[in-house]
Amino acid sequence: MTKPRSIGLFPGSFNPAHKGHLHVAKAGLRQLALDEIWWIPSPQNPLKSAQPPYEQRAATVSALGLPPHMRLSHIEQQRGTNKTIDLLKGFELRRDLNQYVLMIGADNFAQLPKWAAWQDIAARIPLAVIARPSKDGRINIRPRLGPAARLYANHRIDETEAHILQYCAPPAWCYLTLPMQAISSTQLRGKRGL
Repeated sequence: MTKPRSIGLFPGSFNPAHKGHLHVAKAGLRQLALDEIWWIPSPQNPLKSAQPPYEQRAATVSALGLPPHMRLSHIEQQRGTNKTIDLLKGFELRRDLNQYVLMIGADNFAQLPKWAAWQDIAARIPLAVIARPSKDGRINIRPRLGPAARLYANHRIDETEAHILQYCAPPAWCYLTLPMQAISSTQLRGKRGL
């Protein structure tokens, strides 16, 4: 019998993937005490305008040279979905014994109420919310005060206990404050004139 694994699902547009994403993934792997992280490029983020082709964005993830315990997953593309809730329902069909944590940036946590079936997502999987810098490079605290944070305030796990998040029954979430890296996909696209 295969030993259950703890897996961080790390979805994103990755337009393009960059060292800031890698920094977040490495810190998440360590602080959440996960066995591995799956980078999951979205075929088309429903909350963003048209993006470069999926293959091009997935290639930017590969180009990072993912370290051990991380891998690129084409699971959303293969399943023909771009909604997180559909991805999570697919995992339930597998009924494996792995422990999953959904890793999202604080900017996504702030807009979680715009996601399809967002409360159903929170009821299915623990959320690791990773701090993102504001335009001045400081930690943006607004996501910790947003609608999702208020609704699930009593289900927040202290950052010092992030390593147990994978074992917590949802809804459960943890806010991770990492050393900030002032790099974003938007900045990179601007530098490249995209």
